[in-house]
Amino acid sequence: MQVVREGFRLIGRAAGGRSAGRAALGAVVTMLAATAASGQELASELRRLMQSTKVGQSKIGVSVVDTSTGEILFASRADVPMIPASNMKILTSAAALWTLGPEYVFRTELRDIGGRLVLVGSGDPALADPELLNQTEPKLTVEDVLNLLAESVSKAGVGEVSELVLDDRVFDRNYVHPTWPTNQLDKWYCAEVSGINFHTNLLAFYPRPSKGSAKAAPMIRVQPEVPWIDIENRAKSVNGERNTVSVLRTQDPFRFRFTGEVAVPSAVPIEVAITEPTELFGRLIVDRLRKAGVSVPDSASTVRLVRPEEEFVGGRTIAVVTTPLSDVLKRCNTDSYNLYAECLIKTIGHSATNMPGSWENGGKVMLMLLSEKLGPGYAASTRVADGSGMSRDNAVSPETLTRWLTTISRDRTIADAFVSSLAKPGEGTLKRRFLGAKLKCDIRAKSGYINQVRSLSGYVTNRDTGERIAVSFIANDIPGDVHGNVFDLAEDVFRAVDSHLARRAAKQGTAVGG
Repeated sequence: MQVVREGFRLIGRAAGGRSAGRAALGAVVTMLAATAASGQELASELRRLMQSTKVGQSKIGVSVVDTSTGEILFASRADVPMIPASNMKILTSAAALWTLGPEYVFRTELRDIGGRLVLVGSGDPALADPELLNQTEPKLTVEDVLNLLAESVSKAGVGEVSELVLDDRVFDRNYVHPTWPTNQLDKWYCAEVSGINFHTNLLAFYPRPSKGSAKAAPMIRVQPEVPWIDIENRAKSVNGERNTVSVLRTQDPFRFRFTGEVAVPSAVPIEVAITEPTELFGRLIVDRLRKAGVSVPDSASTVRLVRPEEEFVGGRTIAVVTTPLSDVLKRCNTDSYNLYAECLIKTIGHSATNMPGSWENGGKVMLMLLSEKLGPGYAASTRVADGSGMSRDNAVSPETLTRWLTTISRDRTIADAFVSSLAKPGEGTLKRRFLGAKLKCDIRAKSGYINQVRSLSGYVTNRDTGERIAVSFIANDIPGDVHGNVFDLAEDVFRAVDSHLARRAAKQGTAVGG
């Protein structure tokens, strides 16, 4: 006799024949009874938490599923499609792994074609991302990247460049999703999405008080260095311990307005998402080329976007920048960086259709994968508007997320890459989550937040047995006065699952071992 249950294998063919078989069967029955009792305890605990926490009129959906057996351990409004916020990235990142493969690498090329430079983008969101540059050995800065690109041209023997063409055709040119909040488009989390991205399509401003008289305009350093931008400096230098300064974007893509007060040098930048980031990158390259001694015409047409049907024949590649998909996934899920998720959904669309990647074709690929992996009903109940969850037009049920997480966990080709991309307590968006919790298992999860929405979905995994449970918590329509309660409830659900899994493993170990 062979019985397989939740990773335990009991073979009743020991010496003693029939009586040994009965003993083994008895152990199985004991183990299953302990598991069932433990599951009932978890459901009771979660119901108690849901009923005792003051959440007002919040709509909350919870799904808890054993990834080994597919057993539903708890469900409350689990099948109701809800706005997922950044939990949308769970769908996007796994879809990218299935579509592109874990070994995929983003590749940006700078090519010389008879004195014309062509920068060919791949939709890489990581090019000159300061966070990733800070992790290189030796550490690089954005200025280092620009100078290395310019020097590669000079060292290749190109002394004169007629123009720089920016080939961004891997994506469409719809840079901003139509359902993103218009009053937040200058924020880092709403940065434009292009086939050629640079410095996460932001400018970073570092103000410091003037050394002159009080009330004098503060000094402002910009990263990357953009000599031609215009800063309308209405801010003042003051005595004090904190800054109250802000930067406003104007209709002119290279004009910014400073207001407020600056008391101390800013160590943390004020980041502003910019319009026309691809063109800015091109102009920065040309500026650094001139500084490297390469002759470039001083004309407004020197830097341009590629024409839709333009073809380039021959030439040579003189510089390549690559980023592995694993780095992009980590930044997408652990740090919840929206630009990364949006580049992933468009890359999915491009890879599947060989057309410029878009929110539309990328979203269709994601729905096709949902139908293939989970079934048509799950795809039919899901709406994919963007890849990051910034749009309120996205809709996904907690059950869809736990079934998706279960399918990922069972797929050896992508499971490790996906799980390692999720944050654990103490890092990324979970840096301040589960503080003081004495967790017995490993938690890997994706948090999510937009106005009146909170979500937290991922895995709880037993460190010893490898048993894993998928959990999804989504709350919508949260009143302001209970926001903190909902935040805590999401963590309490994960804590309860953590305790359950630890207890279950202990009981099963006792049942099997006698």
